[in-house]
Amino acid sequence: MKNIKSNLTWSKQLVNLLYNKGVRHVCISPGSRNTPLIYEFTNHSKLKCYSHIDERSASFFGLGIAKKTKSPVVILTTSGTATANLFPAIIEGYMSMIPLIIITADRPKSLLNTGENQTIYQKNIYGNYTKHALDIGYKRSIGTLKKIDKMFNTKKINGPIHFNIRFDEPLIDKTEKLISYIPKNLKNKVKKVSITLPLFKRPLIICGGLSQNDSNKILTLANKINSPIFTDILSDMRHIESEKIKVYYNHYIEHLKFKPDFILRFGRKPTSKKLCHFLNKNKNHTFLLEPYGNFNDDCKNIIKSTLNNTIIKFSSKNSTDQSWIDHIDMLESSIEKIINTQNSKQNNEPNLIRALQTIFEQEDCLFIGNSTPIRTFDQFSGKFKTKVNIFSNRGASGIDGLTSTAMGIAETNNLSRNFLVIGDVSLFHDTNAFHIKSSKTIDLTIIVINNKGGQIFSKIDYGSKNIKQFEKYWITPPSTKIKDLANLYKLKYYKFKNDEIEKKLKKISLLKGVKIIEVVIDASKDLIIKEKIENTIKQLA
Repeated sequence: MKNIKSNLTWSKQLVNLLYNKGVRHVCISPGSRNTPLIYEFTNHSKLKCYSHIDERSASFFGLGIAKKTKSPVVILTTSGTATANLFPAIIEGYMSMIPLIIITADRPKSLLNTGENQTIYQKNIYGNYTKHALDIGYKRSIGTLKKIDKMFNTKKINGPIHFNIRFDEPLIDKTEKLISYIPKNLKNKVKKVSITLPLFKRPLIICGGLSQNDSNKILTLANKINSPIFTDILSDMRHIESEKIKVYYNHYIEHLKFKPDFILRFGRKPTSKKLCHFLNKNKNHTFLLEPYGNFNDDCKNIIKSTLNNTIIKFSSKNSTDQSWIDHIDMLESSIEKIINTQNSKQNNEPNLIRALQTIFEQEDCLFIGNSTPIRTFDQFSGKFKTKVNIFSNRGASGIDGLTSTAMGIAETNNLSRNFLVIGDVSLFHDTNAFHIKSSKTIDLTIIVINNKGGQIFSKIDYGSKNIKQFEKYWITPPSTKIKDLANLYKLKYYKFKNDEIEKKLKKISLLKGVKIIEVVIDASKDLIIKEKIENTIKQLA
């Protein structure tokens, strides 16, 4: 097979192939060794390219685009340590099964161990966190294109793939005739799966973050078997009007009088730590219906399929115990009553989340930060009045790149409003997100929960043990003011109390550009509502 010697010709061939495989967005960080690829990506008339000075921010921005569009996004860097800066987003992409095409430019193999500038070991640098990896030297032929094509066709790209491409100088060289290559687009044939549910009297359906849009089918199944549904904040089900939908389980899961005898799970493991512990105690009769099988999940009984491709049968002898349903209904309504009757002027995080929940409109995009925000939403947001597209980086649950990811989502959504709810430490951890040159076209409202540091550590059991310098080394309250950060990047800035959110946020969210709203929270007041709930549940139990 004839090799393509020209850097530009090879780059153009690759760019055309990636476009044919569904790539429409490319995040590019500056460099020299990746020049042939930058040249060809930016000269492709149907690709949208973004320039980022920071590789970590670029990769999370691309992650956000891939989450929203559900299509592969290219992340391109030069050689050397630039490649290492992509690793956090690659880990998150792998654990979240998000399609990322990582392309790192590299130097010739002959330069390794020679002291040549900016030359490191880049082959398989991301280890187990890519679905496929290919080191491409100078034997660039139609065979190489076939290998790349096959990576897309063997199965749907549900995680990062890595191309490490070596270029020798001159980087900008003479072009050659393109190889005639037609990509193969294979259709996956999906077989129907038939399962018969075991006998049960106390069924329970649990939905984490769903990888398929199965919410209506899940509800239909729940009605057939008369089962409550515990719905995670990321399940895309909390807007559905049904008495089967339960959202306050985190507060009473440890106090159920009865144990379920059959649990059917959909999607990833739930956000609630208590619910995960509950699942661990009920492993033997828990079943997971998941198209990607046992990826990062220890469920004993896994059915590798989607609900749409599964025929579910159950015996007519199954009859749900009404006392099981009544008990859960009673606990759910009791918690809802306590939360709804709280004084909204109390400056705590649950009240802020409740206030925010009232302003979301149909198809708004909401990205929820890790640490306390996602947990507070999960425990206190209740049911949504309308369908909101909710996102979060829960693959590895880090706080890095949250703002960049939210901005990537907002970049691809101009049909509705975009929101990011984030903690103060997480915001400062990703300030390079605001360097993205396309930020003038991004409409994003950022609500920053300023509780003076990582207060999640104060809520963990060891937080009450009077550890020396606990605030300095665990809580880490930022010394920089959020207002100063907003001024630095010329962003619109506002500061509210949480009881002002409903009155003022809607108007601000309609303004163009990136806006930062700081809400100061007293973390100690979170305990007021939690203690009241705990006391009520103990009395009911």
